[in-house]
Amino acid sequence: MLPFSKFTGKLKTIGLVGGILVAAGLGFYLYVHPGAFHKPDVMQDAEVSKPDNKIKINTETALVQHILYTKCNDEEVLQTKAPDTVAGFTLAQVQQVYPGWTINKFDTAEVDMTLKVDSYCREHANNMFLGIKDGHVAVFYGKPGPKAIVKEVTAIPVNRLMEQDLTELRQGLVVNSKEEMLRTIEGLQSR
Repeated sequence: MLPFSKFTGKLKTIGLVGGILVAAGLGFYLYVHPGAFHKPDVMQDAEVSKPDNKIKINTETALVQHILYTKCNDEEVLQTKAPDTVAGFTLAQVQQVYPGWTINKFDTAEVDMTLKVDSYCREHANNMFLGIKDGHVAVFYGKPGPKAIVKEVTAIPVNRLMEQDLTELRQGLVVNSKEEMLRTIEGLQSR
């Protein structure tokens, strides 16, 4: 059996080591979280704005959606009132409902968001026409005009075409389907 004095010495050592560990842990916590025990000063009658997670939208909140089409660099902007299904939502909840969207502005008056889409806008995706590019017949996305995007330049030189065909190509010969486009190109090749 251990004498009582040896037992008390071991308890003192264990108590001392334990106290040092507790003090070190508390010191580390205060180092990592310096304001942990500091209560912020708030003046009486001061107006304090709500933290972002407390702002909620309602059915009168304007919902502005910017859709950026990366293949044609067009932007579509839709503006509506927030739907009933998101009324009362916070920023975090709106981000869950609209994944992939970047929230540019969030308050009770307006939610402004942007989505990048790796595609063409409706005008470019749903419309095609034949025109002239670098002296050859070319297929364009979109409608005839400055916003048209070259899809493909054919091997058909325009200097071999009749004047009527050239006039139509200069104005932009709209085709309503891929089949019509292929038939028209085939007809131009045979002339």
